[in-house]
Amino acid sequence: MVKQRNGFALLDVIIGSAMLAVGLAVVISISSRSLTRQTNAEKQITASWLADELISMVLIVGPDEYEKAYPKTDQFDPPFQDFSYEIALDGDSEYLPVHAIVTVFWVVGGGEKSLAIETEIARVHGEPVDRSPAEPVDREARYWEDIEARELN
Repeated sequence: MVKQRNGFALLDVIIGSAMLAVGLAVVISISSRSLTRQTNAEKQITASWLADELISMVLIVGPDEYEKAYPKTDQFDPPFQDFSYEIALDGDSEYLPVHAIVTVFWVVGGGEKSLAIETEIARVHGEPVDRSPAEPVDREARYWEDIEARELN
C-alpha cells in the first residue's frame, strides 16, 4: 500500500517562506538601525568640528573682544544651518583665565541633541607682539640647499 503525502509540500513551502520572512525582517531592521546610527554619528562629528571652530575663534580674537563683536547665540551659516550654538564666557578677574563653554545644538528625529566643549582661555594683555622674523625667510633656497646636500652625499 502506498502512503499519500497530501499537503506536505505546501506545509514545507509555508514554513520556508515564514523563515525567509523573519530573516529578511531582521536584516532590514539591522540595516535601518545602522543607517540611523551613521547619520547620528555624522551629525556629532560635524557638531564637534563647529564647536572646535568657535573655540578657536574665541582663542584667536580673545575672549573680551569676542564678547563685543560676535553674538553669544546664533545659527550657523549654510551648509550648517541645521546647527545652532551658544557660547558662555565666564571670568570676572583680569588675570585669571576665562572659562569658555561652547554648546552646539541640532535636531534629530523629534528631539534636540547637543554637544558641549569646555576650556580655559587666557586674556590678552598688553600690546600685540610683533612675531615677524628678523630676516626674511627664503623657503625655496633652504629646500634646494637640502636637496643639493643630499645629492653630494
